[in-house]
Amino acid sequence: MPSLRNKILRTYGFSKLVMLSFAVVVFVDLHYLNRQIESGQGVTDFREATLEMRRDEKNLFRYRDYANLDQLLMQIDATHQALIDNRETFTAISGEAMQRRFENLMRRYRAELERYPYLGQSEQAAARGLIRDIGHDISEASDELSRGERQLLVEATERAALLLLLAFAGVVALGLAGGLFLVRRVVRPLRELETGLRAIDEGRARALPMPAGDQEIKSFVTAFNAMLKNMRQQQDQARRNEKAAALGVLVSGVAHELNNPLSNISTSAQLLLEEDEAGDAEMKRLWLTQIDSETERARRIVRRLLDSVRQPKLHRQRLSLADLIQSSLALVNRQLMAGVQVCVGTMAEIEIEVDRERLHQVFINLIKNAADVGARHVSVSARAEAWDAESGDNALLIGDPAMIAESKAAVRILVEDDGPGIPPELRGHIFDPFFTTRVSGEGTGLGLYLVEEIVSEHGGCIVLEAPACGGTRFSIWLPGPRDTTP
Repeated sequence: MPSLRNKILRTYGFSKLVMLSFAVVVFVDLHYLNRQIESGQGVTDFREATLEMRRDEKNLFRYRDYANLDQLLMQIDATHQALIDNRETFTAISGEAMQRRFENLMRRYRAELERYPYLGQSEQAAARGLIRDIGHDISEASDELSRGERQLLVEATERAALLLLLAFAGVVALGLAGGLFLVRRVVRPLRELETGLRAIDEGRARALPMPAGDQEIKSFVTAFNAMLKNMRQQQDQARRNEKAAALGVLVSGVAHELNNPLSNISTSAQLLLEEDEAGDAEMKRLWLTQIDSETERARRIVRRLLDSVRQPKLHRQRLSLADLIQSSLALVNRQLMAGVQVCVGTMAEIEIEVDRERLHQVFINLIKNAADVGARHVSVSARAEAWDAESGDNALLIGDPAMIAESKAAVRILVEDDGPGIPPELRGHIFDPFFTTRVSGEGTGLGLYLVEEIVSEHGGCIVLEAPACGGTRFSIWLPGPRDTTP
């Protein structure tokens, strides 16, 4: 069965074989050049010997120093022996005919020099001319041999360079072929695997298709699909558990919140039933008023519950943040107790893309919640600034700041109060549905839960802090418009 491991090993072995072949070619090439250089050295030595022989000849004729004749004859013998020793090399350079001519000239040259001292003066003059002619022919032949050797060396160098170039081109071509093989047989299956994973991520597929090729890919696909199936089963189970838990919380909260007004309604109705027609009219009116009040309270609880579970589509529009805060204050001022002051700090002209009605709920709930727990001064301010991941030691982050961190601009809205603050042990629960610190019957516990839901719908997050001077500080981070810079 084919596998990625075998393909990679084969490609690796093939590349090593190619490199070894290239090394062999280089070695043979260098060895050939070395032999040519050694041959050239033999030719050079032979030419220098002939030149030395001619110098001794000139000295003999000029100074008539017959004592050096023996040295000259020894030089001729050494040169002749070099000619014989390098016969194969010289024959390869100049041919067999030139080799025989060399040997013939050397023999004649030696013979004429041996008889030269025994000739008369008139005969010596003719012999000197003949010896010089033979020596000149030897010099000319050695020069021709040297030129032939240099030409062969140049040709050998060119052949070696061409061979190296061809070998290098072959290595490159084979390397490209090996790379193409890896791309086709190794990288392509991985890319197909990546495409399958992307399809699963985008929801276009539920599992990876089983490939028909490599064993490693098949093993991965089998293990991944099994893991994916197991993960989906766990997610389904977790979702069922979450639904059951949410339903339990909802039922518990509804039962708790509706129990008080229903009990009061039941008590008042029971008293009315027990009262005779001649009873106190004022007391009856009080009981009826209480029934009406508790009924309205139950309706309000049901309405808040519906608001918390509905997911209305956001109607985003670009709004002035200052105008949005001012319109929220106009709505909440009628619901605040006497003595509560709401101060809006100066802020630059900032525009955000939000749902007006949903953001009204955020500001109203935060301000009203602060006033309900005893705050007498609430301040609201805003500024455009970049997201700061660093928070104080007592800060609590609610929501996902990913969109804020990726946004080129962000808007930070501060809502601060001078109330009693939130105990540390309760801070992690204040955004839970139906959680409230007020006495029974005075709150639904859904205000901050709705604040967190609305801010998250807009891609923002909330940072809850307890300032050192007391009170509570809510920092609402929202993405700024795309063309806004902090």
